[in-house]
Amino acid sequence: MKLLWACGLVLLAATSPPLDGNQILARAGAAQGLNSYSAPVHFEVHMHRPIGIRSAADAIVYFRAPAQAELTITKIPGIIGRFFRGSYVFDLAPQVWPSKYSVNSVSAGEAGGASTFVLIAAPKDDPSVDHVIFTVAQADYSPLSAAWYYKNGSTTQVSMECQTTPDYSLVKRESIAVSMPQFSLDATAVYGAYALNTPVPDSVFQVK
Repeated sequence: MKLLWACGLVLLAATSPPLDGNQILARAGAAQGLNSYSAPVHFEVHMHRPIGIRSAADAIVYFRAPAQAELTITKIPGIIGRFFRGSYVFDLAPQVWPSKYSVNSVSAGEAGGASTFVLIAAPKDDPSVDHVIFTVAQADYSPLSAAWYYKNGSTTQVSMECQTTPDYSLVKRESIAVSMPQFSLDATAVYGAYALNTPVPDSVFQVK
């Protein structure tokens, strides 16, 4: 009887339909039991254009379910501070992806010897973005990278290393490349300790 039951489970798994692109993105951005978080982030920035300069910066990233994420810069010295200050909507947080993007196509890929899903998605509400390419690990649906392609020719590309639980992934480190008409830069971001499910005030997400 046990053998028949086990064979039935194997057959069910073999005949289960594959996940579609939006379901894969939902797995990558899963936030089961995660209502909010905040975390300090330290950046090392290398600006290439309009001037070549290196600088450190500090910020705090906030998330509140289902799809609010904000980056607030707390320290950015010198010339580079003229280009970046204040707060920014933060689509680099995987938890906001399922609410903000619709996947149009899925293909198989490989990154670092591991099998991946490559998802091409369109924004639901942002007319400035042409499309986004998300790369997700097939083994555990952890987010690996994302690349935004804007209608004005700008790009933002990020690869990420995450700490993953069965219910969600939290970014630990990112490598970022930005190319826009006004500037271009590379940066690394290292995340500090997360404060999970602590209140995030409405004022964090208000337009400033």
